[in-house]
Amino acid sequence: MSVKDQLTRVQGIVARRAFLEQPCGVGHEIENWRRAESELVKPLCHGQMIRNDDIWVETNIGEFEEGTIEILVSPRHVTICGKQRDSRIGEVTEEKDSQRTNKVVFRTLELPVDVEPSAVAAKLNGPILEICFPKAHVQAGAA
Repeated sequence: MSVKDQLTRVQGIVARRAFLEQPCGVGHEIENWRRAESELVKPLCHGQMIRNDDIWVETNIGEFEEGTIEILVSPRHVTICGKQRDSRIGEVTEEKDSQRTNKVVFRTLELPVDVEPSAVAAKLNGPILEICFPKAHVQAGAA
């Protein structure tokens, strides 16, 4: 998935949050957008290692509901998205507050080199997601 496609998807969900789910009235559009974006989009907290021709990234995915995670990869950008786990399990919530549960959140990461998106491999090790990004190889004779 291209960076443009990733950005379009993220912006669509941020817009929905800013203008449909929690509107604050006319004249507050920028404020609404910034608040929604700060709630939904954050940098990926991760460990990273470069080994041979691969970049290995590990991150804790405990904040996501099981079975909702998607990994969107372009040559230099990764977005992990999924439904946010409700940290208040067992508590009674009001109807208005229930919109906050099961919201889709995004964690983003810029990679230091181009990778081959079609060759990315991921596996779960408990709550840790391990992702291997093979570096893209430059074709000989390319200028």
